[in-house]
Amino acid sequence: MSTKQVLELTATFLGKEELLNCSYFTGTSDDMTDEQEKELDMLLRCLNLVVSDISTEYLPIYREKDITFTDGQLMLSDIDTDLFQIVSLKDHYGNNIRFRIFDSHISANTNYAHITYTVFAKNCTLGGDIDEFSVKILDRVLAYGTAMEYCFISSLFDDAQIWESRYKNSLLTLSSKKHSVVMPKRRWM
Repeated sequence: MSTKQVLELTATFLGKEELLNCSYFTGTSDDMTDEQEKELDMLLRCLNLVVSDISTEYLPIYREKDITFTDGQLMLSDIDTDLFQIVSLKDHYGNNIRFRIFDSHISANTNYAHITYTVFAKNCTLGGDIDEFSVKILDRVLAYGTAMEYCFISSLFDDAQIWESRYKNSLLTLSSKKHSVVMPKRRWM
């Protein structure tokens, strides 16, 4: 989904008709006013807060890679620049390797490891897409969160509570595990 779709839905939720008529949403070549640019920038910042919140709290973005240690140490920046949390470190045979994390490096008693980790979501841009959650999260949920953040920042606390309730309920529904129910086999009596 595109950033434009989410921001347009958010502007609709917030009743920002004057912002919906700007050239960013209409596709015309008209210039935007300073106020429209300011509002659009604020909505984009709020969207980035929501995307970061989802990627760290609700639906982590997992990555894996093979790494090589030098003298039992590896710099954290060598793993990923957007590293959030290390999930596991395994050897050639799939056994867990014990490790310690320091300020700027990992220390482990190994030369090779397969690491699984989570990362922060990339920042959204006005002309870009939100790729991290396109399958798992609907644009409506991101728009709820963006509206919530916007209302909190604008000191509209009553409205913010309404959007927060919708946002959190939608996230809980999406993040809960959905699986098929397995009934026990029938027995003869």
